[in-house]
Amino acid sequence: MSQPAFDRPASASPRRFGIAYTSFVIRMLWGRDVLRGGTAAGLPAEAFVELVHSFGGSGCQIDLAQLGAAEGAELRGVRAALERHGLFVELSVPARSLEDPDAFARCASVARALGAARLRVALLLGRRYEDFHRMEDWRSFVERWRRALPRAATWLEREGLQAGIENHKDYLGPELAETLRSVGSAHLGACVDFGNNLALLEDPLATIEALAPYAVTTHLKDMAVRPCEGGFELSEVPLGQGILPIARIVETLQRARPDVHFLLEMITRDPLRVPYLEDGYWVTYERRDRAREEAFRAAVLSRASPGPLPRIAGLAPEEMLAAEDENVRACVAYAEGELRL
Repeated sequence: MSQPAFDRPASASPRRFGIAYTSFVIRMLWGRDVLRGGTAAGLPAEAFVELVHSFGGSGCQIDLAQLGAAEGAELRGVRAALERHGLFVELSVPARSLEDPDAFARCASVARALGAARLRVALLLGRRYEDFHRMEDWRSFVERWRRALPRAATWLEREGLQAGIENHKDYLGPELAETLRSVGSAHLGACVDFGNNLALLEDPLATIEALAPYAVTTHLKDMAVRPCEGGFELSEVPLGQGILPIARIVETLQRARPDVHFLLEMITRDPLRVPYLEDGYWVTYERRDRAREEAFRAAVLSRASPGPLPRIAGLAPEEMLAAEDENVRACVAYAEGELRL
């Protein structure tokens, strides 16, 4: 069976570079990691739109939590800010919106009010090697979404929306690609994160090549690694300062999906630890893959940073904020100057 292709425009939009809300976690939570706790409510949507514009983005990815219970006039205010600055918008929504018809209806209503046609969703908020301690638990997760996604695709089609499921340190690239292929809907694709699958010991280009045909949107980032006890540390760094072949990834995605959006996700935080040398890391696989370990060490860990990775622990809030600003501005300059986005 051939893979489904999304409808392609005659040419790519000139406005493809935006900033995801996760690039401003310090502003939202003053040092709390938005991916592990808390909410995005510390940076309301309209203020976020103004912030993206001030940093030079041509679009943004807003989290539903930034809108709270906003209705009518409040949503019109956010849309007015988007239109005033000429920004495209995507909406990040919780996984339950692809299972619960009421949750989906709320997301669709907000997307319609904002003028968003693309959704981003992570099926797992945590990480495969941390959240699952038995193979049967991982298989239950996979089966849950195997059953839910075809129905979600019909909801998306009815509303004229596309949803991109992020490779969020859960599915291997080929696993997510096969999941999307089996659904076979032009309305359900991928939010292709440039660096997340390093945590699963994947070659970054292999991940991109597997998911590019299904790309709805992306999380544009660069990553650095450094060996540590039990595995390695993984950290977002400003574009061009890490190990990812960013220009080649962008080219691969543009070739497959000329209309794809590139949403900067520059998370300023402490490095994540990936304990791939520990037995517990491998419980959701049929076996420990020594060949994958060796290939990853040769291709990725051989290019590890010589010094410590960036950290924010111990910094005052003002210092964290300054680091976040510097990181995002450096990324925007690189995206414009080197990537021509």
